[in-house]
Formats: sequence, C-alpha cells, structure tokens
Amino acid sequence: MKLRGWAHAIRVPVAIVAVVVLAIRAPHIAWWLRRPRTLDVVVVDKTVPFRKWREHAGFEWLLHALKIRRPDGRYNTPPLDYIGYDPVVRTGHDITEAQLRTADVLFLADTYGVYVGDYEQPGDIAALERSDRIYGGVTDAEANAIEGFANRGGLLLGEFNAFASPTEDGPRATLERTFGVRWTHWVGRYWTDLQDRREVPRWIGRVYERVYGRPFDIRGAGLVLVREDADMVVLRAGIELGPDIVTQERTGAAPEWMPPDSAWAYWFDVVEATDADVLYEHVVHATDAGGALLARHGLRTHFPALTRRRHGPRAWYFAGDFVDSGVDRGDPERAGLLWWNRTVLDARHPSLDDVFFWRWYVPVTAGILEGRVR
Repeated sequence: MKLRGWAHAIRVPVAIVAVVVLAIRAPHIAWWLRRPRTLDVVVVDKTVPFRKWREHAGFEWLLHALKIRRPDGRYNTPPLDYIGYDPVVRTGHDITEAQLRTADVLFLADTYGVYVGDYEQPGDIAALERSDRIYGGVTDAEANAIEGFANRGGLLLGEFNAFASPTEDGPRATLERTFGVRWTHWVGRYWTDLQDRREVPRWIGRVYERVYGRPFDIRGAGLVLVREDADMVVLRAGIELGPDIVTQERTGAAPEWMPPDSAWAYWFDVVEATDADVLYEHVVHATDAGGALLARHGLRTHFPALTRRRHGPRAWYFAGDFVDSGVDRGDPERAGLLWWNRTVLDARHPSLDDVFFWRWYVPVTAGILEGRVR
C-alpha cells in the first residue's frame, strides 16, 4: 500500500511538469506543425542609416512567424533581404523592374532616406536636425516599376513615408495613382513633451516660429501636424486635444476578419482616397476648440489610416509609420500561436506599442498576406 502511495505521489508532479512543459513548448510546436508557404516578397527600405533595420524588421519577422518562405526556401532576414540603403558599405540601391519581375509581394517600408546628420553624432542615433541627403526618395523609374508590378497583379503594400519628402512631384503622382490616394502634404505626430530635445526635431520649432511669428515655447504633451514648411497646427493635451489622442477606427468598408479599433500616435500622413476604400480612419480626439483649430487649417478630425485600392491593382496603403516599433517580438518560431500574444496582453500591463502591434498590425498584415500565399 505504501509503495502504491509513493508511486501515485510521484505520478502527480510528473503530470504537472509535463503539462507545464507542453504549455511552454506549445507555440513552437504549433509553428513547426504549420504548413510552410512560399511568397517572393520584395521589401524596400531606404531609411537604414544604422544596422538596426527598424523600419522593416517587424514585417520580415511576421513573414517568418507565419512560416512564409522565399522561393529559395530561406526566410527573409532584415539585414539581407531588402532593397534600399546598405549601412555597412553606405550605398543605396534603387528598385529595378528585373527585381520585381517574379515577385508576388512588394512592401514599401520607408523611403525617407539617410542624411549626413545621421553620422554627425556618436552612437546610432538618427539626426533630429535637417541636413544634406545621402540617399532617399523614389525616382521616376522606380515609381514606374512599382506601378507596372501592381498592374501585373502583384500585391503592393505601402507605408508612411511613401509619398512625402524627398520624393518629387512626378514619381509621387505615379505612386498616388497606383495606391488610389492623394497625399495632402500634411504629416503629424504626438509627443509627450514638446520641449524634449532628444525626441522633437529642431525644425519643428523653426516652422512654428515662421508660421506664428513667436517662439516655440509650448510645454507639455501635444499633437503636431505640419504641412511641409508652410503651415503647422499644435493641439495641446487637455486643451485642444482630449485624452484618447489619436485612434484607428474601423469603417463599414472593413472586411469582417479585420480587428477592432486601436490606438497609435506616432508619425502618420494625412491622405485622401481617390480610388480606394477607407478601411480604418485616424480619428483625432480634439476638443471643440481643437476641432475648430483644425478646420481653420483645412483639416478634419477623421482621415484615412488604411486604404485598399478599389479598382485595378491590389494596393494597400498604411498611412502611418506602423511597423517602426520597438516591441520585443521574440523568436518568430515561437509565434505559432500569434493570438496568444494578443490574449495575454492585459495580464502583462503592456504599452500602447505592444497593444497596437499585436492586436492591430499583426492581424491586419497577416490577413492581407494570407490571402496571397500558396
């Protein structure tokens, strides 16, 4: 009897350990059991001054997590599998038609570029002051190649900054036609401290002083919208701006599989749909005073956050620097249960970046890509 009791006592802890081990390994097991798919994905990122690949690393991580491989059997890796600026040899490479000839997906992650000022201070810190361009922007030849790719049936995804400076009017018009949207020349971003010299670019203060004729001495948090160097609006937290700041809200055109509303307030651009369905809108939660201020500058509180071309090319435009995120994504081969990260977020007390990445960016982008894999 005593021996049987000891055996039972041992079996119970072993069973508990087995359950714990299985739970820990479940995401990895789920990933390995998933059927691999193949897509020839071309990633374009011209904003890579340092060996961080921040503007496109999250997208390629997601490809790996979804078990989407390249035609040669490898998974895309941020240091190798993109076209744009190479921070090792400090040389830029443009998109060519030949590179897109067999591609299934083209992702324009960022085309802003690399500048002299990026290398004028110690550490891998991008410059907050404007300086001469080393490489960046979309050329006419590249815009034509992108349009040709989309017209042939390729899946095109674009993200801020695809239209803005330093891309010139000609190629910008081609890109706008391809995506079915028009850039209004406005961009925006929220800062928790408008006087933080480590975060807020110096040119913000200069444009403000030029537009308003007085020093840029606004304190505290605020949402800043800028129309190149010609106009600016500042919505101060608690005065012209409510506590929800900016959210991304579904419209009636969004497919059922898309996630609910989210909140995100990093860099975004203000675009208008010309031949595209607006699936999500940026909603600026302005007070009455803030709404009136926006209206005086020709701006609304609602404008597109995600669009899908209505006719012709399958082109999606993300009107925000959404994938530029410092979220700790972990091992992509442990992400077989991507839904788990969304489920446990509340228990982790996550940042807004975590919530947005796992509950909005991942399901939206995964859903678009899953419709293309083979």
